[in-house]
Amino acid sequence: MNSGSGPEGGAPHGITLFDHAEISAAIAEGDRGTAEVLAPRRLTEAQWNASTAHWMARMGDEVRDKGKEARIAHLYSEAFGKAQDALKPVPVMDAAGYATLVVDIQRAGSPSEPLARRALSNADYLRLSRHWAKVLSSDPEQAALFFEAYQALHAGSAA
Repeated sequence: MNSGSGPEGGAPHGITLFDHAEISAAIAEGDRGTAEVLAPRRLTEAQWNASTAHWMARMGDEVRDKGKEARIAHLYSEAFGKAQDALKPVPVMDAAGYATLVVDIQRAGSPSEPLARRALSNADYLRLSRHWAKVLSSDPEQAALFFEAYQALHAGSAA
């Protein structure tokens, strides 16, 4: 585990910001219990909870003190996304399929049932959301396919 200054400094039990993001991503997969994720790192749940309290407070304090100049939460988010994406691939889904998922979640008011119907986890949904945010903001053709499907699905519900 890392040590030193910056966002890693003062890491309780040696759990740096980046370690915390990596461990959180593994826990978020939901396929193993917290204790099972922590065991290879020789960490207890009490140590994990202390680290979580430390890093959440540190991020909150920085946002309170620096506002839009805060960087620790951004670093954490990037590290979490990279760690989560490294655990499993993005589920295969085209732009229209993603539009359908988004509309189904909006209609259901929660991702639980639409994800379950597709045998997807919340972690899969986060991977898909990150993937499609990048694609839709950089590929006009895919963005057009998404919005065409999205609008058609909403038009169909207005009838």
